[in-house]
This record gives sequence, structure tokens and C-alpha cells, in this order.
Amino acid sequence: MIRSALVGAALLLASLSGASAGLLDDVKAGKTVRVGFAEQEPFIVTGPNGKLTGYEVDLLNAVLAKIGKVELEAVPTQFGALIPGLQARRFDIIASDLYIRPDRCKLVAFAEPTHFVNDGIIVAAGNPKGIHSYSDIAKDPAIKLGYLTGGGPIADHALAAGVSKDQLVTLPDVASLLAAVKTKRIDAFLNTGVTVQSTIKTANDPAVERAIPFEQAIIDGKPAIGIGSYAFRLEDQPFVDEFNKHLAVILTSGEAAKIGEPYGFTAADIPDGTVKLAELCK
Repeated sequence: MIRSALVGAALLLASLSGASAGLLDDVKAGKTVRVGFAEQEPFIVTGPNGKLTGYEVDLLNAVLAKIGKVELEAVPTQFGALIPGLQARRFDIIASDLYIRPDRCKLVAFAEPTHFVNDGIIVAAGNPKGIHSYSDIAKDPAIKLGYLTGGGPIADHALAAGVSKDQLVTLPDVASLLAAVKTKRIDAFLNTGVTVQSTIKTANDPAVERAIPFEQAIIDGKPAIGIGSYAFRLEDQPFVDEFNKHLAVILTSGEAAKIGEPYGFTAADIPDGTVKLAELCK
């Protein structure tokens, strides 16, 4: 009986030890890696051939190629279900313009920052409400501002700039938000500037446009920008450590900027290594 208990304990410890480096072992072995994502151009979308495309996909492939030869399996989901899905092991990586913030750092293991993003909005053609800043929205309580369910940080920018919670509307995907603007359910669709630009280009719809210019929120005396990256399960930290080594080289060498260029990113949108994950998680 004692021997059985000891054997059982040994097996448990072995399984736990293996789990801590599971994703690293899988990637080195060339196993399929499941990528959880919510469609967001130009970060990550499903292409016409069913394969993933976008800045985060190309950058992810570039980093993974340094570790092992793997195939990516797309697991589409809604933005608000990304972290729960990762924790439930529905997929291995979140690649969906997920902002790094302290509360999320307790739930997932982020890679070092992969991109910076400003805010932008989509409005009806002609911008009938004349929206060019959060203050324009805040001073008119009748204006409704929509954003993706689960996109808390970008909504925080609006709230910090004086927009009331009653003015905010969450919808599950980009298509729903665009439709809401066109049907006047909402007056503006808030997202990252890069995503807004790409969405407008893809939609090619004369009924909507990007509001230019659009002033950024000021929080604690500084313009509020989003800083995003990939996210992994906490127990996969050994993989994240290896991933970050190769990511740093790709970011600082200029390779990441070249990857992002076709998707509308500039060198200013790509971290140079001075902004650290540890500071963003505090």
C-alpha cells in the first residue's frame, strides 16, 4: 500500500514537471500548436484559403521557426472568451491584439511587448456627430460608443477621458460593430487605429469612414496607448522564456518592422526592447 502511494506520488510529480514545459516540448517536437484568436485586422484573420494571416501570425511564425518546425491550428473565438479558452486548454496561444495589463498578468503569461497601438474610431460617412476626440463623446450623453466585448483597456481610455459607462456598448465582433454604426445603434466604433484602418480598407463601404483626426486620451499626463502581445498559460512559462529570447532578436533587428509593414505598421509601432513586460504587469 505504501509502495503504491509512493509510485502514485512519483507519477504525479513527473506529470506536473512535464506540464510545466509542455508547450516547449511540443514545439520542439514539431507538434501542432493551437492558436486562439478573435478576428481583428490587421493583427489576425482567417484568409480565403482558411489559413491565418496578419501581423501577429507572421511574427508568431517567425519566432516559432527559431524553436521548432510547427503547424498552427486556428481556433476562432470571441474576444471575451480568449483568456477563459486558454485556461481551459482549448488552445495554446492567444494571438489577438491582447493588451498587457496587471490584472491579466495574474491570469496568463504574456510574452514581451510585440506592438504599440493608438486608438481610432469608425463613424458613419461624413462623421455626422463631428467626433474627433473622447471629449466630443463625453460632452454629448446621447452619443453611443461601441467596442469589442472583452476589450476593457480601450474602454478604460474612454472612461478616463470622461465618457460615461452609459455611453458604452459592447458587441462580440467587428461585423456587429460595423453594422451597428450603419444602423445608427451606435455612433462610433472604437478600436485600435491600425485595426480601424485595416477594417475600413477591407470593408470598402462608403457608408462608413475613419474619423481623422482623433485625439488620444491623456492619463496621468501621458497619451494612453495600448501595448499588446501574445499570451500563454501560466504553467508554460518555460516556453515563454525561450520564446522571448528569439522575439527580442526579431524585434530589435528590424525584422518585425518588415513583417508589420504590409499590414500598415510603422517602425514606431514596434517595440525596441525598452518597454518591459515586468513594468507593465505592476
